[in-house]
Amino acid sequence: MKKSLAKILVPLIAFTSVMSVPFYKVSAAAQTPISRTQVEQRAASLMDLTWTYSANKNSNISSQYASSVTLPSQFKGITTATFKGIPYDWGGIDGINTNSYNAPWTSFLDAVNKGAFTGNVNTDGGLGYIPGTAGIDCSGFVQASFNIADYKQSTSTLLNNYFKKIDLNSLQHMDILDKPGDHVVIFDKWGTLNGVQGAFTYESTPDQTYGGIQGTKRYFISMNTINQGYIPARYINIVEDTTPSTPKFKVGGYAQVANVTSYANLRANPSTDDTILTNVPKGTILNLMNYSNGWYQVTYNGQTGWIWGNTLGTVPANQYVTISGVYQLNIRATSSSTAQIVGVLSQGQYAQKIGQTSDGSWYKIRINGIEGWSSSKYLTYIQ
Repeated sequence: MKKSLAKILVPLIAFTSVMSVPFYKVSAAAQTPISRTQVEQRAASLMDLTWTYSANKNSNISSQYASSVTLPSQFKGITTATFKGIPYDWGGIDGINTNSYNAPWTSFLDAVNKGAFTGNVNTDGGLGYIPGTAGIDCSGFVQASFNIADYKQSTSTLLNNYFKKIDLNSLQHMDILDKPGDHVVIFDKWGTLNGVQGAFTYESTPDQTYGGIQGTKRYFISMNTINQGYIPARYINIVEDTTPSTPKFKVGGYAQVANVTSYANLRANPSTDDTILTNVPKGTILNLMNYSNGWYQVTYNGQTGWIWGNTLGTVPANQYVTISGVYQLNIRATSSSTAQIVGVLSQGQYAQKIGQTSDGSWYKIRINGIEGWSSSKYLTYIQ
């Protein structure tokens, strides 16, 4: 967030010694188109990143910049702890695969490992990124979420170069609300929080009016705040998620979470506006129970919900098996019907095939950390 002009002019001279921002010509057409689902996945990976903070390692800054940095509140008084979300860093864009201007690291996790000062919520101490700090600010979060490969954008340049203004009534999931010179958020859905009307958002902010860390998080902005200068806008390279005319995968069959950065969202109902129950990691194989307008109903870790079909891919051939013709199948220590039972494979479950006997009558399988042998007579490949 930018502050008033009076506050900005004071540190202007000091800022010029901190960093120089190069002039550049934006090439919006060169950007890779991205779907709303992909934007959501990238934003979620920034909000849900888990990492370990160490005060000894991540709270030290060069003396020449010490007066210009303030550690985010979640780290104060902490020696070491695991956190979710990337801390707010004024001028920063350290994400999953992005890094701040001239920073000697490739991502936020790399920065943490290299002893960077994690976060900087002092938006009055300078006009840009402070060397040695790691994290991401509001416009950096939007830029990384939309995978905009360019120099670090501001709330003003984002709107000028990459987003087009739209009517507030046309705002959709993964559009943005931008107040140039102040703040920008990604719109999730309209709703009410603690009796206040407004919008649920994805953003990076030092604000804690509605809780959460000073950093990337699922948050909220009131309608009163929106009406004070926020402009609704849509990415010029957005690709609308289309509903396939016919299901891509057979109900009752299996598919793998594949077309995501790190995980897909499992929602309570088949809509991007509905509640996220949990995240399903990339590579997870799911039994498809039902289908509705591009969504599949699945169960993961005991929770049943809906996952967007475009995030799913085909299960690798001849690698995973499930039972056929029986309710449960014993997993034995060796390839013998009298060997010790070390586990069971039940209906709806799948296991990875990792070997077989020379005659193919027994398969060696792995499931939930258990390895053993089961009769191939009652196993079939899932495709």
